[in-house]
Amino acid sequence: MSSSQHHIIKESSDSLVQLLTQQLKEAGYKRVHIIVNAPKPDAIEGKLPAVCLYLYQVSLDDEGLDGHILREVVEIQQPDGSVKEFFRRPPMWIRLDYLVSTWAQNPEDEQLLLGLAIKAVIEHPFLEREKLKGDSFDPEFYLPLALMTRLDEGTLSRFWGSLNQPCRPAIQIYTSVPIASERLEEFKRVYEPVVKYKDLSKGGEAEDFPSRIPPDREPPPAATRPSGFAKTTIPKNTG
Repeated sequence: MSSSQHHIIKESSDSLVQLLTQQLKEAGYKRVHIIVNAPKPDAIEGKLPAVCLYLYQVSLDDEGLDGHILREVVEIQQPDGSVKEFFRRPPMWIRLDYLVSTWAQNPEDEQLLLGLAIKAVIEHPFLEREKLKGDSFDPEFYLPLALMTRLDEGTLSRFWGSLNQPCRPAIQIYTSVPIASERLEEFKRVYEPVVKYKDLSKGGEAEDFPSRIPPDREPPPAATRPSGFAKTTIPKNTG
């Protein structure tokens, strides 16, 4: 398992920066700065024109949580080709909310940049793995992107007021990413129950007799299986 999986929040932001940079270049904007800090004057000064991608909120994603899954089964391939199974807490899905604002010498250019940012999200409802930066994403993972409805005027006023800025147009986009635990609990499955008996008349030792349960009817693990579980396979090169 990769020890860099906790980089996923930062690498999600890096992937969005890459998307916006590509979208701007395709539209002919080659000198637009992408800023990931809060849209304060000192962060924007000397960097016009600019698009500010500000991660303003991190929270649990209720839609990505499954209260019935208490732990999942993880299969990890060993160097000798065998597979070991482990229990692990299921990944915690985290929602990332971004505020995107644009900055230029005049309002017209700011509106053009904002339109391009909206276009980038509309044309990319999700980013495939090859378009994501970093090693924290699974090979088959894709990053979903969506626009949010507008914030109410009171919230916007307080936000810009806290930055000593007048209210200005901005869009909100969000995505959701999983953060997985690296703590694994190894277990072994019981494939064939064993019955022991001792022939008292002969005074012999206890002998093992297999049950008559068909081998294709696999019993549950020796440990108590939770009410819900998921299954994940981790290749040996990440084990």
